[in-house]
Amino acid sequence: MREILYTPWEIEDCVMDTSEHFNQLYNSKNEHEVVFAPILTGVVPFFNDVCKGLLFDPYVEYIGINSYQGTEQKEFNLYKMFDPKVIKGKTVWLFDDIADSGNTLNFLTSMLKQYGAKEVKSCVLIKKAHCAHPIDVCGFTMTEDHFVFGYGMDGVDGRGRSLNTILYENNSVENQAVI
Repeated sequence: MREILYTPWEIEDCVMDTSEHFNQLYNSKNEHEVVFAPILTGVVPFFNDVCKGLLFDPYVEYIGINSYQGTEQKEFNLYKMFDPKVIKGKTVWLFDDIADSGNTLNFLTSMLKQYGAKEVKSCVLIKKAHCAHPIDVCGFTMTEDHFVFGYGMDGVDGRGRSLNTILYENNSVENQAVI
């Protein structure tokens, strides 16, 4: 049974708070010091919505990496590389949909520093409670370990990215039909 974890209104509040946070940090005078690096693909709706509320124009450099097949984490596959010249000496903000183990953020943080980023920070829509990677800006923290989908994140069947809510499958015994 699908259950709503975060409603469109909760997501909208999260987006507005995130935009305001960045507006407090950056403006037209220092926007050249920062690069926003959204990690494809699940974060795109969140990232785009956050950008609509910004009062400055950061440089955006998408990064394509995946490490999951269904619900299992595998090797990293970097399929869209960032331009090293763009990040050198800059503060790079990694944007991700969900920080589960933190392994992807750790991997990219290390790589960006090797390529000369002045510092690497992270902004995630959802952080799972067991994530060990330090998160600088976090929309929601999950206390239970659910597989979530919607609002850019796909489910195990590859669907759900276009939903305006964030859902999870509640497969607890009390919600299963008795046959």
